[in-house]
Parts: sequence; structure tokens; C-alpha cells
Amino acid sequence: MTRIFCATYAKEVKCVVNAYGYIVVLLAMSAASCAAQTAPWSRTAGKPVVRVCAAQPATKYINWRLTPEGALAGVDSTLRQLEELVSHAGGAGCDVLALPEDTLGLLYWEAGNKTLMGKVLPQAVSKMLEQLGKAAASYRMYLICASDTVKPDGTYRNTAFLLNRNGQEIGRYYGVQPTINESDRVRGTSFPVFKTSDLGWVGLLICSDMIFPESTRALALAGADIIFDPSLGGAVYAGGPDMDRAAFRTRAVDNFVYLVVAKRGSGAMIISPLGKVLAEGNGPNAIAMADINPFGGRAAGDAANFQSDMRARLFRERNPAAYEILTEQNPPVLKNVPATITVEQAVGIWDKMLTTGEERFDEAEVLYREGKITQAVAIYKKLRADLPGTWIDRAAQKRLATISVREQRKEGTQ
Repeated sequence: MTRIFCATYAKEVKCVVNAYGYIVVLLAMSAASCAAQTAPWSRTAGKPVVRVCAAQPATKYINWRLTPEGALAGVDSTLRQLEELVSHAGGAGCDVLALPEDTLGLLYWEAGNKTLMGKVLPQAVSKMLEQLGKAAASYRMYLICASDTVKPDGTYRNTAFLLNRNGQEIGRYYGVQPTINESDRVRGTSFPVFKTSDLGWVGLLICSDMIFPESTRALALAGADIIFDPSLGGAVYAGGPDMDRAAFRTRAVDNFVYLVVAKRGSGAMIISPLGKVLAEGNGPNAIAMADINPFGGRAAGDAANFQSDMRARLFRERNPAAYEILTEQNPPVLKNVPATITVEQAVGIWDKMLTTGEERFDEAEVLYREGKITQAVAIYKKLRADLPGTWIDRAAQKRLATISVREQRKEGTQ
């Protein structure tokens, strides 16, 4: 058991040594203050231990109907809440804190205001880096955050930032593999790693990058010791939370890297190079924490040979000459599975889903609960036509099926 400082808003602090020898800390945030304060934690003597933290802030988005001025006011409000979160993490001894993708919550606003992004994103991103960087620096803490960034020509990119213990930017990564509905963003073209003295080589990914095993492998081959993944999603397209968790673990152990996932609401976790989940977020506004040695924890092997750092063997056993198909733009499989939607269609549906689509679905739900079935049905059908393949399409389909069954039962009793 190690001793840690209990942050003012910490409700519960757990610190245990798990079966694999890692010191694991879980901090659940609430509005209640600690009943008692304990002495600041101390690192294990002689070991380069750092406290790695992944935030799981409550879901909050800035309304897409706001003017640019209103959106920036929303950013200010969000930053005040995030500064508190950073302060809690720093007070609990975090050496590095990862925040989720779309840190500022502008995703919905951007979807409805593509032509106005230049009036909001530059100021918003500048405020984020300055204010959160300053807050983290007051605790000598690294910080990872993320936001779309826009250029004067209107092109924009999904971007992750790495700030050092002084609050200065030392790394920037552009998302390489956005989903099809986010593909109006300019894609990144590389997987850079950033050298630090105490975290080792740091790699960054964003959300759907994790779905592609090539992403983590590219960073591992470049020397990444630890990979941070600010995200709003998962690591697979099917299977739900259980499969997501399994995929994240697999990405870590496939490459013998530490993996730190920060997500909104749920799903934040820290995974060891052996694929063990060291810590997970527990509810909205939680922070998952684990004390690790970024330069260790990679002892593995088979019956014939065991390595203290399995990367020394694994990456020498590769046969890159056989991997040529991985770089083919149009591999043979695409002939068997023709495209069903264009990028332009997918982007349009996505933007409409996040804005008027969700509003119209909520309207239909209210009408349904009030018994105004005819009006509700008309909206559900229109949503299905306008937003094919989305969650709204599927939810409307289920609602229409329920209504149909009820109508048939009514007719049967008459």
C-alpha cells in the first residue's frame, strides 16, 4: 500500500499492489470532499516509477445552434471544469494526465457550422493549450489533450497534443485514420514518437486509429514505450464494450507497450505491455491511475526463450518482405465487397445526425410518449430515409416495429 494525497473533491481513493506487482490507483471524483488527508505519495526508491492517469469526464457538448461567440463562451465554461479535473489529478500525484478526444466538446457545434470553424477553433485551441497547460504545469504534470484544428484555407484535422511538465507543447499528432463519416478532415501521414526523460518515447493516437492494428504497430516500431489514445469510441466496430476492452488489451500486448485510453463517460483504462488492465475509470468524472515503470514490464517469451524485454526478439522475428499487401491502396478483397456509401454521403449523414437528426428524433419520442402516433410515425420514417445506417435509423426502425405490433393487436381485439 502506498500513501497518496487525497484531492479536495476525491470521494474514494484506492491504492493496491495487484497480482502483477503494479501499484494501481483508482480515484473516483465527486462533489464531496475527503474525510481525511494523507501525506503525499512517494515513488518506490530506485525505480523510475511514474503515475499515469486517464480521465473519464462526464459527457458535455456545446450546442450546434450557438453563434461563434456563444460557442466560445461554452468553451470557457468547459475549460473551467477541466481545470478542476486537472487540479484533482495533480493533487493526487499524477505525472501525466490524458484527456479524451474532442476535449472541448465542440464536435456537435462543428457539425452544424463547418463554414464558421475558423472563427472558433483557433481561439478555442489556443485557450485550451494555455489554460490547461498552465494548470498541469502548476503540478509539474504532462498533459495530453485533443481538438480539431483548422487552417486559414478551411481544411481541418483531428489533432492530439502532448504538453511537457512546464505546460509547453512538445508533440502534435494528426489523426491518420478517421472514420468514413469524419473523412472531410485532412488525414495525417505519419506516426511520430516524442522523446521524454521519464515517460520514455511517447506515441499518440486518436479514437478510430486504434481500430487499425497497423497504428499501434507503427508506433511500437518507431520506439514508443507508451501510447496515449484520446478517444470518443472504441477499438473495434462490433462486439460492444467487452470486445472493445479485449481489443485494447490485444493492441498493448501485441506490441509490448503501455496503453492509456481516455474517454468520456466510460471506458478510460490503463493497460500494461502484457495486456493486463491496471486501472479503469469508475463512472463519470473518474480518473484511472496506475504507477508504472515505462521502461519495464515487458518480460515474456515461450518455452524455448524468455526475454526481459520481448521487443528485442519480437521485432527481429518480423518478415517485412511478406507484408507488401498492407500498403496496397486497393487490395483484392475490395473487389468482393463493393462500397455502399461515398465519403461525401457519409459526411453529410454524420453532420445531419449530430444536429437536426438528434433533435428530430427527440421530437418524435415526445410525440410517441404523448400518444400522437401518426405524427411520430411520420418523423421516424423521414429520419430513416434521411439517415440510413445510423443509430437513429436503427432506433426509429425498432420504434416503428413496436408501433406496428401494437396496431395489429388493436385490430385483432376489435
